Amino acid sequence: RVFTAASEEEQQKANVTDAETELTFTAGVKSWRLYNAGPNSCHYSLKTGVDTNNYLIPPRSWLSEDVPLTTLFLICATGETAAVYGAGLR
Repeated sequence: RVFTAASEEEQQKANVTDAETELTFTAGVKSWRLYNAGPNSCHYSLKTGVDTNNYLIPPRSWLSEDVPLTTLFLICATGETAAVYGAGLR
């Protein structure tokens, strides 16, 4: 469970490939949740330059952080793809 004092939510989807993919909210969010709907693992970073050494999100997994941002950077291993959903809270 995630508890927050947020008053607004925004949802975005990114079709992640083996090239750096951005998941961008229309305005800054206070905290966010990512869900990797698969079919492969992907990696994320809070700054550009993401690679497969960054934090791993296995397929059918989610994570959340209370880190303000507007854009997350995602990537899959060579030849793989993933559908990643983001929910940002303001």
